[in-house]
Amino acid sequence: INKTVEILSQSVGRKLDPDEFPLDDKKTFELLSRGDLEGIFQLESSGMRQIVRDLKPSSLEDISSILALYRPGPLDAGLIPKFINRKHGKELIDFPHDSLVPILKDTYGIMVYQEQIMKIAQDLAGYSLGQADLLRRAMGKKKIKEMERHRQIFVDGASNKGVDSLLANNLFDQMVLFAEYCFNKSHSTAYGAVTYQTAYLKAHYPVAYMAALLTVNAGSTEKVQRYISNCNSMGINVMPPNINTSGVDFTPNDNSILFGFSAVKNLGDGAIRKIISSREEDGEF
Repeated sequence: INKTVEILSQSVGRKLDPDEFPLDDKKTFELLSRGDLEGIFQLESSGMRQIVRDLKPSSLEDISSILALYRPGPLDAGLIPKFINRKHGKELIDFPHDSLVPILKDTYGIMVYQEQIMKIAQDLAGYSLGQADLLRRAMGKKKIKEMERHRQIFVDGASNKGVDSLLANNLFDQMVLFAEYCFNKSHSTAYGAVTYQTAYLKAHYPVAYMAALLTVNAGSTEKVQRYISNCNSMGINVMPPNINTSGVDFTPNDNSILFGFSAVKNLGDGAIRKIISSREEDGEF
């Protein structure tokens, strides 16, 4: 991200602040939905690529949720197909109690985050934040005795708020089940924000972004080959290294990218410095 910002600043004099990117950008979500995910943070694996294509994310919340769910537990429990089907109206989104709607609506009625479990305990059973965190910890670590103690506290607290005890018990069972899979929302959302920023840059500044991506991965032949292939599919030509015009990094040139010396195998820093200094002195190597 920083390298792309640097390239754009140097090439077109445009200083971008990734934290100010609009979070409802159509081109960004179109790129994600069609599965053009090479170089997109956390989404490059083949399994994730298919999931993102099926999901067609339309918000940062969607991205954050899928990052939280793409782990062995939720995958084994089949939560991702459920999440996708609910997003696209293929499965009913049900809320056991009206007070759960604002807590679970963004995740289509599925408990994805630890914070959601804490909020349910607060709003439905009158827990304090400290008590709710103790409940989350007990559920996550499967502390049976502690969970049973909390069950009574939860049911009693919910009853005091007019919630039927049978419904409260059933909800507590669901919370215990989902707590095993729930992820920390603040962590997942931070990752999701970085994912979104990489997708935004690739959607709006593809040449600069791919040049930055190739530069920071110049030491990996496999990644360089993969990203060059992606450039070709995007209509971006990666020109071979040129002893008179190439720099250390991959550099944008209109709708093409000039291969950087840093990715040339067996060409050390000393040789690169000699080439560039000779060029600067004579205008040509």
